[in-house]
Amino acid sequence: MGMIEIISAPSPLLIQDLGRRGYLKYGVPKSGVMDEVSARLANYLVGNPDDSPLLEFTLVGPTIRFNSSAVFAVAGDVDVYLNDVKIEPWRSYWAKRGDILRVGMLKSGMYGYIAFAGGIECDRILGSCSTYLRANFGKPLKPGDKLKLGYAILTEKVGKSLPEEFIPKYGKEIRVILGPNLENFTRNGIETFLISEYVVTKESDRMGYRLDGPRIEHSDKGADIITEAIPLGSIQVPANGKPIVMLADAQTTGGYAKIAVVSKVDLPAIAQKRPGEKVKFREISVKEAQELLKARERTMKALRKALTAEGNLFRIKIKDFEGLIFAYTDE
Repeated sequence: MGMIEIISAPSPLLIQDLGRRGYLKYGVPKSGVMDEVSARLANYLVGNPDDSPLLEFTLVGPTIRFNSSAVFAVAGDVDVYLNDVKIEPWRSYWAKRGDILRVGMLKSGMYGYIAFAGGIECDRILGSCSTYLRANFGKPLKPGDKLKLGYAILTEKVGKSLPEEFIPKYGKEIRVILGPNLENFTRNGIETFLISEYVVTKESDRMGYRLDGPRIEHSDKGADIITEAIPLGSIQVPANGKPIVMLADAQTTGGYAKIAVVSKVDLPAIAQKRPGEKVKFREISVKEAQELLKARERTMKALRKALTAEGNLFRIKIKDFEGLIFAYTDE
């Protein structure tokens, strides 16, 4: 069992996994990683299951000392250094006792991830290691904190690399399913929502992203509704007409009308937007959203099999990139 020590944490540094399941009815948010795809890929690179606890940093990465040998991978558009020697993100490396890992500032995106073979040992609260600060489920990591790593056979986890084609790159367009409270908006308001660009504001956090842009017009029913459930990715529009996208730490119920819900495949794309960056929404159907999610999961399944395989690396071959259908071959 390995151990790491946090030397510096210039931005929020949290232990996260894929979140809590089954507790929304008790008022407990799902929480978990903001970018599920990047986090899962980081875990694949070190041979872990999807839901293994890992580190999530915001904008600027930490400096970490290895107190024992470990295999790690960093996910994000960021410069990474091991003992002051530049190494690559999206690739697994072996660190020895005493080695120092330094992760710089993200060049794009808001969140980056650091995974360790065997995952991070932590106290599970309601079945999850995810940090949820509003309920004191965990706390931000600080210099001097030491974390135990889970057991892993390290020699089989080194040198895995994610091909460039599969590194997540998120655009401005966010696909949404309209509703469920469309009766609270005028036709003009819905059209404004779909044709306009919106800017992520500084008043955004893991709970939700507040957007600025053209005002969305409510119908005579107004902005308020009887409090109801808030699905992950819901886009609420309060009386000021400015949308709020509800994300990982969002409350479980709310009383603002919802104009749309972000498709699950595009939740990482909206989560990785920085304040000042623009988004534009495009309507799709429930069926389209389901097919997009199925295609993504086929891709992730192929990548997981390729990157967690023992022995020689797999080479990913693209059969149909646009359709997100991939094949893998052993070499």
